[in-house]
Amino acid sequence: MKRLLLTLLSAFTLISACSKNPQITNTVSETQRQREVCLDWYGYRIDTGKAISELDIKVETESELMAYCEFFKNVADTI
Repeated sequence: MKRLLLTLLSAFTLISACSKNPQITNTVSETQRQREVCLDWYGYRIDTGKAISELDIKVETESELMAYCEFFKNVADTI
């Protein structure tokens, strides 16, 4: 009887812990926003000046922006 009670208690604890979903909000992380801006720039949907201003970075040339956005080209979606 004691063993059955312990097994049921363990199973209940496991089920209740696994069934609680973390609350996911629909907010976009800063990294995701930067990635989207860089991908829009790579896809010629926005110009260089707009990309620099939206990213709020201190670069002046297209080559500097390309170096900055290189990181975001292959970052997987996390949301």
